Amino acid sequence: MNCIICHNPSDNAICQHCAVLELQEVIRAYCLNTASKSPLNMAQEIMGHPGFPVAGHVHHALVAAVLVAAYRNAGGEVSPEKLDEAIKKGNGIPGGFCAGFGADAAAIACGIAVSLINGNTINAEHAAGRAQAHALTGEAMLNIANNSGNRCCKRSVYSVLELATNYFNRVMGVTLEAPQKRISCPFTAKNKLCNGPACKYYSDSV
Repeated sequence: MNCIICHNPSDNAICQHCAVLELQEVIRAYCLNTASKSPLNMAQEIMGHPGFPVAGHVHHALVAAVLVAAYRNAGGEVSPEKLDEAIKKGNGIPGGFCAGFGADAAAIACGIAVSLINGNTINAEHAAGRAQAHALTGEAMLNIANNSGNRCCKRSVYSVLELATNYFNRVMGVTLEAPQKRISCPFTAKNKLCNGPACKYYSDSV
């Protein structure tokens, strides 16, 4: 088989080299090598890395990066440098931001992706691009706000990427692959704060 991160031949799904990479490098290597147009499938595989935590700010970089990579794979024009910038900006959102700043960072990461794709600046000519980024961030924020129970980074990732996939297909001029069946979270047993059957992504078979 080939490693799902670097695509080099491997005896396991993740090769020995990629198994010990820093998580930002895992995200970068995966996104540079994948041809997937599904942000959700990409995120699911990356989160399966043995070093990826149940919760934490690395999820912010993950969301931004897989959206930029999926956009590229669907025919959008985006440079590898913008993928690096997506990871850097997502990783720059502090841990605990979702609780202490009144805004969920997974939603902000969606806006980061759109901002980078559009090359947004504060200049007047980028007003339309900023509006696109703000609109997706706002939709994602409301989507997360409608959740209840314990906070869960996996739930936030799934919910914003579902929404962002539809948004990109409507607004961004590309066709990303939407999930064909219900998303089932394989991380239930690892999460002590799992909301169980109250979560739409809960899987009691894991």
